[in-house]
Order: sequence, then structure tokens, then C-alpha cells
Amino acid sequence: MTLQTDAEYARLSTELGHEAHRAMKWTRIFVLVSCGSLAGMVMGGLFGFGAGSIAPTFFAHLIPWSDVEPRGVATVFGSIAGVLLGGGLATFGIIVQILMQRRKDKA
Repeated sequence: MTLQTDAEYARLSTELGHEAHRAMKWTRIFVLVSCGSLAGMVMGGLFGFGAGSIAPTFFAHLIPWSDVEPRGVATVFGSIAGVLLGGGLATFGIIVQILMQRRKDKA
């Protein structure tokens, strides 16, 4: 039996008592983690820019080369950390959602 539309699939899964229409597909996982990483990059970059503007001498000793502006280095470091932390947080959220869905399905 093939299901033609998502609405038909949702109707059938609701009739059977399943919540399969809310299942996490790989495309949705990819989009959520990518959006989390991009949001983290923006927030980390803004934080790094602000920190580099407020305390440029703090970042001056972190860079081995002296021809780079400390504000720019702080922005890049903040963006890199934001990508890692934002992607990690999105992944953690997806894992928690999957575990809670399995727990709900067992009950």
C-alpha cells in the first residue's frame, strides 16, 4: 500500500493511534541543526565583536601575530565557538525530543 500525500499518511497514522507523522526525518534534523549552528554563529560573532570592542587588549595577547585587529579575531573566535555550541545544542534538543517521543509511545 502506497500513500499518496502527507495528509493521507497523517490520517492513517492517526486512525492507527500512531504519531508517525511527527517523526523526525533526516531532512528536518539537518535543517534544525543547520539553523542552530547559524544562529549560534551570529550570536557568537556579535558577542565576540562586542567583547573585542570593549576589551581589545584582552584579545591582543591571544593572537601570535600582531598585524590583525583584536576585534576581528574576537569576532571570528566567537563565531567559531557559536557554530560548535549552537550545533551541539540543536543536536542535544533533537536527541531529547526523540527520547521523550519514545517514552511517550511506550506509555
